[in-house]
Amino acid sequence: MEEKKKYSVIGSGQYNWDVIIIREYPEGFTLGRRNPFVEKEFAQEIGGTCGNVMCMLSHLGWNAMPQAQFINTEEGLKCTASLADYGCDTRYVENIPSGGFSLLRCTHRKNKDTGEHELGLRSLGPNGSKFARVHQLRARDEVPALLERMDSTPDVYFFDSMEAGPRALAKALKEWGSLGSLVYFEAEGCKDARKFISSVAVADIVKFSDANVPNVDFVSEYPDKLFIQTMGANGMRFKLRGGEWILIPPVPVENVVDWEGCGDTTTAVFLDELSKIGLPRVADLTEEQVRAALSKAAVKAAECTQYMGSKGWINHELQRQ
Repeated sequence: MEEKKKYSVIGSGQYNWDVIIIREYPEGFTLGRRNPFVEKEFAQEIGGTCGNVMCMLSHLGWNAMPQAQFINTEEGLKCTASLADYGCDTRYVENIPSGGFSLLRCTHRKNKDTGEHELGLRSLGPNGSKFARVHQLRARDEVPALLERMDSTPDVYFFDSMEAGPRALAKALKEWGSLGSLVYFEAEGCKDARKFISSVAVADIVKFSDANVPNVDFVSEYPDKLFIQTMGANGMRFKLRGGEWILIPPVPVENVVDWEGCGDTTTAVFLDELSKIGLPRVADLTEEQVRAALSKAAVKAAECTQYMGSKGWINHELQRQ
């Protein structure tokens, strides 16, 4: 029997150290009052959009190779170790003095005015600094050096950073070899219009939320791409090679526990579903193939909301094995 191909992915961008906190109210909760609370730590692990997608694809059987430059302290080393714990191949992860570290404290709590579940986010840097420290590849020297180290082209290059280094790496990998990598850009926002459009231009697949990128007029300029827009409770939609927007209805969910990681789950499962049909190039994809893959991804993203933590569904599956 022919052995199933193991697809490969390299990912550059956002890697956070997630500290997940659950706030409890032992004396009950009264709207509009300052209610006494206690905070319990649920987990500490690698996170961030790129970090989550790499861990998820590794769990789904891919050779996931994060590309990151962490600080060479205990903080940065635990980021590298956490990626390895999730099965990632850390050959392109470096711990260097100039490297980055971003801690994201995620506190699940009740809104004081409505009592509804909300997520408080606070970002910190090395040694408790109030400023996250990020180091992306430099286009002029670090990207060529990394390319020299590579002995093969990854099937997919994923990036969520709009900086020059990841864009340069995307362009190089897309053009490398007989086929090149399928380039997937996850847009975290579009405030810097120049960088945003430059990132869109080098990608094959572009995914964004309606909150981060509300104006989609720009997509008409790129009839050779696949655009995916997530719309929260309204589901998501896609536009393939200049066609019409096609809606993927939302999957009903009751009693949401945690919505963090839903978008990352969508990305990872969508790519994995495409791999099951040979990971077609965008030029060869059909609307029905995209619809089927995104529908599977939507179901898994809905399941993600039932577990605490962005990768809670992975931990649940591992416990069942």
